[in-house]
Amino acid sequence: MRYKARSSVNITELVLVILIVVLCAAFSQVNEGFLTLANFRSLLKGFTIEGFALVGMCFLLISGAFDISVASVMAVSAYTFTSLAMTGWNIPVCIIISLLLGMGIGGFNGVVITKIGVNPFITTLATMTIVRGLVLAISQGNPIRMSTPAFKSLSWTEWFDLPAVFIVFVVFVIIVDFMLRRISWFRQIYFIGGDEYSAILSGIDAKKMRIILFIIMAMLAALSGILSASRLEGSVPTAYVGVEMKLIVACVIGGCSLNGGQGTLFGATLGLIFLFILDNGMVMMGIDIYWFQGILGAFLIGVVLLNTMFSKGKNRGNTLENQ
Repeated sequence: MRYKARSSVNITELVLVILIVVLCAAFSQVNEGFLTLANFRSLLKGFTIEGFALVGMCFLLISGAFDISVASVMAVSAYTFTSLAMTGWNIPVCIIISLLLGMGIGGFNGVVITKIGVNPFITTLATMTIVRGLVLAISQGNPIRMSTPAFKSLSWTEWFDLPAVFIVFVVFVIIVDFMLRRISWFRQIYFIGGDEYSAILSGIDAKKMRIILFIIMAMLAALSGILSASRLEGSVPTAYVGVEMKLIVACVIGGCSLNGGQGTLFGATLGLIFLFILDNGMVMMGIDIYWFQGILGAFLIGVVLLNTMFSKGKNRGNTLENQ
């Protein structure tokens, strides 16, 4: 069974690579500006910002959970980071405080879900509403601007004509993907998502692991907010709405299951690349950006239906074999 699961994930990744190549070829024929260096630099910056949060969402989905408060955590972290920087605080200190704020929100989510037993959807929905409400109340919905060189350097620095933050993200994904596949501590995430009861019987502290994963999720969402504030040269409290949906869809089309227990970070990353290229190409073709949200929903329901049919077929085959 393990061999089949790995093979299906590899097939998913291969299909996504082919689709990405086809999309790039198609959009380059429609609009010559698609393959320009300037467009790809912009695309890479935006992708990387959401990419860090994708890592946390991938962890949670593999473990059988999810977090819909991602966008709100990004907003409050971006606002906190920008506000502290505007008052003259040292940039590294601003980053640390913003990350700690995100980790606190993630810890709250984890404790409420694991210790009290509240459903992850209800918990993170409440957190999403509370956090977004707080940042909107404090800011009155008004954006704030900050454009000092130190503030902008986080997202605007380039290495080898590529955004430095993108290069860091690629190295980060390679390392984390390897650990998910090979390191026993990370493999526990799959065991918890596949069968939590069996994982507990085997000695895994599932509740502690879930709390850690929610903290990681919120910390990486906070990092995404910080990088976004640096790129936008300020904070927009109303921004990032719908980011959590995009991340979940990217993970699911990349091979993760909403039931947990399967998926790879590499596949999820390919899923996000696919969505970013699709979004960018649609914009360059002049298609209304609001259509993209509908496409996300269609992708999600389509992949879930395919996974459901595949699971039913597999279970039917296993039943026949047992008979």
